[in-house]
Amino acid sequence: MIEQFCLALFFVVLLLFWARHSQPKLPLPPGPPSEFLLGHTRVIPQENAAKVYSRWSKEYISKDSDIIHVRSLGRSTIVLHSAELAKDILEKKGANFSDRPRFTLLEVMGWGKTLTFLPFGKCWQMHRKFLQTSFSNTSVRKWHELQRNEAHHTVKDIIETPDTWEKSLRRFAVAIVLQVSYGTKVTSDDDPYIRIANDAMYATGNGGVPANSVVDLVPLVRYLPDWLIRDWSLRFARQWQWAITKLHDVPFAAALAEHGCEQDWTLDDIKGAAGAVFIAGTDTTWATCVIFILNMVLHPEIQKKAQAELDAVIGSGKLPRFSDRPLLPYIEHIVQETYRVRTLFFDTITIVVHVYEVGKVLTKLRTVVYANAYAIAHDERVYKNPQDFNPDRYGGGEPYPIGNFGFGRRYVLDQR
Repeated sequence: MIEQFCLALFFVVLLLFWARHSQPKLPLPPGPPSEFLLGHTRVIPQENAAKVYSRWSKEYISKDSDIIHVRSLGRSTIVLHSAELAKDILEKKGANFSDRPRFTLLEVMGWGKTLTFLPFGKCWQMHRKFLQTSFSNTSVRKWHELQRNEAHHTVKDIIETPDTWEKSLRRFAVAIVLQVSYGTKVTSDDDPYIRIANDAMYATGNGGVPANSVVDLVPLVRYLPDWLIRDWSLRFARQWQWAITKLHDVPFAAALAEHGCEQDWTLDDIKGAAGAVFIAGTDTTWATCVIFILNMVLHPEIQKKAQAELDAVIGSGKLPRFSDRPLLPYIEHIVQETYRVRTLFFDTITIVVHVYEVGKVLTKLRTVVYANAYAIAHDERVYKNPQDFNPDRYGGGEPYPIGNFGFGRRYVLDQR
């Protein structure tokens, strides 16, 4: 018992010493009130972080700035709340903002060599180059017919069994991404691969905000037992590690048995690259479809207008092809509004690799810079009544949303 107490006391003293000597020396943007030594550790949100940061921006940001600052156990985070600022910093100065914080919590969960979470370096460059080649504007065209066939299948399923529409959409999302990443077909709405994807999405989406957990701030915590730390996010990551392992191993093993492997990469690299495509594509595709259907149910007048455009351009009894997209401006507006009302991807999280001036404020080396995609998509200075689902806003001159798929060198491949 005495040994346990001494260990806990040593750990607390170490944390306090580190936090005290990591106090920022440079001028910082405004933010919520902080506590001595702990900074904002106890108020940094673990759920709905984008909305909380957006609310703080209205409370603490001056008219001359779109930046807020929070600090947790010595780590500074700067949050950007405008598209103009995010583009100026993360795209025009991308070389200074290309790294990632270490996502130790996600490493514990099983996300190791995955492009989304890799820090800048040779491994990241290798994964990026491989996926850029596979998902260039030219390369993705070979998947158009697959997407169209799966869309036909899904529409037919929903018409025949409308009560299971959600299962049909899950099959649709998994079927496309699984064939693209592994060359494996999904045979039914109850295919085992769908359950694998669902479990992995649940694990990743419910483990807390990336880079903000105790284990992210103090990586050595990952080696301590649950009874000592009592951190729910670390316990959750350990309990759900099997889901991420299964996502990487099961489809890869099936693809390896069927197609073999001629790459010069390590097995972990191959699993990580394929797993990144699988989970990211499945999650965003399914969520986008659900948000679209929800808003069509809530706004039948929009659905009616969209149907009229399809009937006029395509005709009745047919589904559009990719080549028809330029001829369907109102459908395009609905797609863009679906992206805007609910941002789907991780907000761009990077690390400053040089001391740099951000919005008249100097950021120190290794400061985390976080582009709040939700706030950008709901900026009242850009969008009138941003909480409303209104595709007609784009016909009136409001811009398509940006940042839904990231900024700079961390944007999602083939989303431009």
